[in-house]
Amino acid sequence: MTTCTPMVSVVIPAHNAQSHLPECLASVIRQAGDFMLEIIVVDDGSTDATADIARQWENIKCLTQCNRGPSAARNTGIAEAQGEFIALLDADDLWPAGKLAAQLRVLQQHPEAAMVFGDCRQFDDGGPWLRTQFERGGLGHAAWGPVPVLHDAYPRLLRDNFITTGSVVLRRAVLTEVGGFAEDLRLVEDLDLWLRIAGGYPIAWCGDVCLLRRRHAANTSRDPQAMGLAFIEVLHRQIGSDRSQTDTLARTLNRLVANEYFHLCELALGQGQLSLGIRRAWQGLGTRPGPQSLWCIGKAAARLLASRRGRARQRRTDG
Repeated sequence: MTTCTPMVSVVIPAHNAQSHLPECLASVIRQAGDFMLEIIVVDDGSTDATADIARQWENIKCLTQCNRGPSAARNTGIAEAQGEFIALLDADDLWPAGKLAAQLRVLQQHPEAAMVFGDCRQFDDGGPWLRTQFERGGLGHAAWGPVPVLHDAYPRLLRDNFITTGSVVLRRAVLTEVGGFAEDLRLVEDLDLWLRIAGGYPIAWCGDVCLLRRRHAANTSRDPQAMGLAFIEVLHRQIGSDRSQTDTLARTLNRLVANEYFHLCELALGQGQLSLGIRRAWQGLGTRPGPQSLWCIGKAAARLLASRRGRARQRRTDG
């Protein structure tokens, strides 16, 4: 009895990625193992030479579209993909050698798992960071035990998004079933997808470092206010889902939304955006009334009043 060699389709969204794309593609081509490899680059409305660079590589398919964001670009590549498995990678990141082979072994050994994610090591111009994501967060065996399958990933992901997009390999059938990435989300779109998958399937993890993530000034995830609001939107979508009909989960989701508003309140106050801080505190109060809501509102109001008094004193002095 012969076993068909699986195909892995690698989907790489790329927007103005000419600086990093060659190194990214080289790290994918170096992957070796008992699988076929399909590489799809989706040029998401670049104004530089991203598409030209991708087309210079033999056996790499380059698709182009107007700029619609990473979710839409990934969905475009997924729709074109022929593989049984879909692997995701951003154009400024890299894969360590052997990552695909290690993760495919996990999926083949655990056919019940819809996807597998791995550890991530970040790097910048100064070199690789000392500790990996799993090491910093106490993840891996310390958090999940020796079995590489998580049957309770959904509540865990609500507390902490421990899955890095470029470390993921998914079964294409499951990805198609849940509808792919939400194209109206440009931030936290990954967590939205993981929650939809984990709500219906177990997911697996691989202890190997499966992604080398580049940190630089253009990383979209560096805007904490935008990230917080996107996280709230993802939580609101979960509140509106069938899963949230249980009282316990509904309370958990409302608490998470309120806590995120309080966190955004603190960020705004720390940046001197006092009116914004009050608005975030009120939004938290509307989601989950309680002492924490009132404390945040009082703190924001006190700072706003002190600021206005300070400006009034300065005007009198200047006059």
